[in-house]
Amino acid sequence: MPQAIAYGLAAVFTSGVVTTAITLAAYAITLVGTLALSSYQKRKAERAARAQFDAAQVDRLANVPSTVAQRELVLGMVRKGGHVFFKTSVGQYKELFIMCVAMASHEIDAYEQIYLNDQPVEINDAGQVITAPYGRAANIDANEVLGGSTSALSHTPVLDSVKVTREFFGGIGVTDVTEFSVSGNVVTITEAIIPGQIYRAYYQYSGFNSFVRITKHLGSPGQAADGELVAMLGGVWTEAHRAAGVAYLVCQFAYNDGALPSGIPTVTARIRGAKVYDPRTGVTQWSEMPPLLMRHVMLHPQFGKRTSLTAAEDARIIAATNACALAVSYTGTDLVNLYRAAIVLPFGSTARDALDDLAQSMGGEWAYAAGEYFVRAGVYQLPVFNLYEHDLATVQRSNDGSGSQNPTTISPHRPRNEKFNMVAIRIWDQAANYVETPITPYRADALVADDGAEISQEVTMPGVFYAPQAFHIAEVMLRDSRDPLTVTLSFKMKAYPIELFDGVTLTIARYGWNAKEFRVMARTFIPDGRVVLTLKETTSAIFAIGGGFLPGGYAPNTGLPKPWEIYPPQILSISSGEDELIVQTDGTIVNGVRVTWSPILDNSVLNGGVVELRYRVLPDGPWISIESPGDSTQVKFTGVDDSALILVKVRVKNSLASSDWGVQQLHQVVGKTEPPPNIEDLTISGSVMSWTMPRRVPDLAGFVFRFQYGNNTDWGSAAALHNGLITESPYDLVTRPGGVVTIMGKAQDTSGNQSQVTANIVMNLGDSPIANVIEEWDFDALGWPYQPGEQSGWTLVGGKPTANALDSLYGTDDQSFYGADLDSFYEPSSYGQMVYVTQEIPIVSALAGSIMTLAIESQGTDLHIDYRLSGPGSLYGADNDPMYGPDADPFFDGPGAWQPWPGQLVAANEVYQFRVTIGAGIERGILQEMVLTIDAPDIEEEISDLAVAAGGTFIPYTKDFTVIKTIQITLQANGSGAITAESTKTPNLTPKVTAYNAAHTSVSGATVDITLKGY
Repeated sequence: MPQAIAYGLAAVFTSGVVTTAITLAAYAITLVGTLALSSYQKRKAERAARAQFDAAQVDRLANVPSTVAQRELVLGMVRKGGHVFFKTSVGQYKELFIMCVAMASHEIDAYEQIYLNDQPVEINDAGQVITAPYGRAANIDANEVLGGSTSALSHTPVLDSVKVTREFFGGIGVTDVTEFSVSGNVVTITEAIIPGQIYRAYYQYSGFNSFVRITKHLGSPGQAADGELVAMLGGVWTEAHRAAGVAYLVCQFAYNDGALPSGIPTVTARIRGAKVYDPRTGVTQWSEMPPLLMRHVMLHPQFGKRTSLTAAEDARIIAATNACALAVSYTGTDLVNLYRAAIVLPFGSTARDALDDLAQSMGGEWAYAAGEYFVRAGVYQLPVFNLYEHDLATVQRSNDGSGSQNPTTISPHRPRNEKFNMVAIRIWDQAANYVETPITPYRADALVADDGAEISQEVTMPGVFYAPQAFHIAEVMLRDSRDPLTVTLSFKMKAYPIELFDGVTLTIARYGWNAKEFRVMARTFIPDGRVVLTLKETTSAIFAIGGGFLPGGYAPNTGLPKPWEIYPPQILSISSGEDELIVQTDGTIVNGVRVTWSPILDNSVLNGGVVELRYRVLPDGPWISIESPGDSTQVKFTGVDDSALILVKVRVKNSLASSDWGVQQLHQVVGKTEPPPNIEDLTISGSVMSWTMPRRVPDLAGFVFRFQYGNNTDWGSAAALHNGLITESPYDLVTRPGGVVTIMGKAQDTSGNQSQVTANIVMNLGDSPIANVIEEWDFDALGWPYQPGEQSGWTLVGGKPTANALDSLYGTDDQSFYGADLDSFYEPSSYGQMVYVTQEIPIVSALAGSIMTLAIESQGTDLHIDYRLSGPGSLYGADNDPMYGPDADPFFDGPGAWQPWPGQLVAANEVYQFRVTIGAGIERGILQEMVLTIDAPDIEEEISDLAVAAGGTFIPYTKDFTVIKTIQITLQANGSGAITAESTKTPNLTPKVTAYNAAHTSVSGATVDITLKGY
């Protein structure tokens, strides 16, 4: 009986109950009924089976003479000898030996290779062996009668080998002919042809002598008798000797002591065996798929003796075949089907032995139960059924109401004497010309290390011919043996549809099984309404190609936690900075550090346990511990200074144990040194700016806005739009620039940190709003007066300050040496930077408080406008200031520092100067227009219930008007007879109101309400 892999399966019926036996020893033993073989009987059966098996393997490559021999079924591709069922010698000296070798007792698909004494030989179309020493080149003798003076020979003769003779009729004499010539295979006689004589050429040609000839017969049911044997062996081998249904070889050996020095060689052949039916396609053809070969065995009249299979059985075969047909690479260079098989089965051996060997070749299982055939390939199969604790039939109720407990059997371990960690394998190795060979033992190093010694299991795989496939089967065996948990449970009728080898998941909380995967190894239906299943744990990792090994197996026996095996969580993040700042009740802001970790899953920690965090400030601070509930995922602590470098680690505790500390993490506290976030959604409408912040900032102090003329985002050189900090949005600008400007903004915290990136908006704000122009300096109209000694880089061209041409290769210091990638290295023409500085412009005290606006039109790039206070202002200071200072001080202070021009500002009683800078570039800088405007603010005053005298009353206003532009008068109801009230603005600052009656005569006693508007 062939040796079985450790998970081979045999199934029998016992009183209508299906039982399956997992064979864990070296041989598969079927238990008949409930009677187990004794230990002695078992060992005796094993020895007999091994002897029979070994004998069969030795005989497989032999030619066994026998007229009555055991027939053989050949499946897949095998190399084998056969039974010599006929042999004879023919010839005058019996120099030709003939033998017929039966290769299979059925039709085969093809002969792939013929071997003589283990040597593969080549055979030509005539059946001749042309491989030395069984065939070799030779000069072959021939003679032919020449038909005339010029004749073509059947073969091209060897050089100088042609001899020509003339024969006299009646054979009265033969003489040689010397006058002839040879060209190729043409012989020309140059002498005169004598009538009545026969001219003959004797010659040699290069040929091949074969001493072995083999004729192949595939064994079809209607094959004819071998024609050569019929011709050579008349009366002995007739047309009736067809050997129908037998694949055989006719081997002819011609005596030659050089070709056959050791006698008749052993003849073997690599053949493609029986054609089998494939239920996937409905086609009968040769195949190496183990499930199809097993199907053929089941239906064979000498083995399984089934006459048909059910649709359900074929469906299982199809599923297993598809799994075996999966294309894989075992070595990284091959691409083969996952499982293939080839085997020779002598008639008379049991179907079970054949099915065991074929199931072994695909690392799978088979069973015959309740009249049905079940098969599974050695691949991972997804569960098809989910079972839960409420599906168990643990208590059985009888008719009288009493209950009994149905037994539950759990076997979690395998005895040490049944463990193994190395597999010694024998296969019919195709790499060794299909000779049965021990291949390198498969050793699981991780298992050997855990077991402390090598424990070898010897396994012969009769159906396997490819070593990498055998190694994979061995690794499946080893992994499956390390997951031995087997359980027998009673279930309710919900489990009735489950079949043998189905994958199921089982959830039973008290065993720690949560959707744990099992494979159904036995199924028993009990008439009292329950189904008893024997289940073995499984997992996808068992069937991985080239995977590793775990001594404890890949499928844990239970998911219940061990209370002393708790593990620290992983620190996910440590954060500090703006988001973690803490505003205390007294308004002070302190640093916060937040540590988060992965969620705790251990119930012993979640319920009553704690998470302990420790941190220390480097380099020599003490460890400080903080504990939080076991279900927490973060903690926040304070008391760490800005820029401090801290180490943080975390562990968990339950009521019994503490875990090890997790991997410590390093963090530098950012605290209040982190800049605030960038401003978002900056817009301006008229003089009103608005913006948003992406989040709340605890230590936000306010906002700073600056601007540049044109499209320029240089924050450092930008002019301020306001004084101090703006604290909220929106904000109405007191003054604002005009034209195309870039407005930029940053947030600022209480520590003075500003946003890293500016919020920018580039837009044309139009002309600055001007209401009442009371003073104006048009520099173009004035001829561009300038401050001597502070100008540079321009001359008047067409009456406009215009940049001079640049005569240097380099631009100004603040410009890049290289331009864009596509720009020319040398510009065709370029212009230098120009600086225009106005003369001093004094603002008299009467204009103080007015809005000063500077409007500029220019050409060029990098426009910058600056201003400075360059005069003493009022000659005198405050009343209590001395007229003169120290003798060494100048009478007047010098000019102030240049400042960016804000676009508009409130004029003071000072002397102003303006500087306009246009950068160097290919576009020429030109200052086209420049107008300074003093815009007085509007003034409005209301006077109520003013009594008007005859002849008019001067309006008693109190505000400091420079110009009164409008006077609005409302006449109150009264008895004076006045129907209108009129005013005069001449002179402008001493207006008078007069009341008139219907005759337009001035009257007294009227009262009016007056509104004055001006500046």
